[in-house]
Amino acid sequence: MHYVKKCPECGSINLFINKDKGEIICRDCGLVVEDKLIDFSQEWRDFEEGGDSARRRTGAPLTATQFDGGLGTEIGQRGEIFRLENKDRNRFLRLRKWQYRISNCY
Repeated sequence: MHYVKKCPECGSINLFINKDKGEIICRDCGLVVEDKLIDFSQEWRDFEEGGDSARRRTGAPLTATQFDGGLGTEIGQRGEIFRLENKDRNRFLRLRKWQYRISNCY
């Protein structure tokens, strides 16, 4: 079902959707009718010269089920870290420990 949204302040249906800010704004009185709208469409970027023939996704979508929105980085796998020299191995194990502690604070 599709319905026409009205401005609760002036009753106008002359509304503007600002996709950059995620807002619906009344063009007559300037009231922000809705904010924090979510854009579920895919975002495509092409950083290579030569055209849009091979478009790629910019990354994984955000998720509210993870503390960092799904944008975090994991510092190495244990098997990879143990192949390093002692000095580097200890540094990466400390980094992994702090990353784990910080990520579980939420």
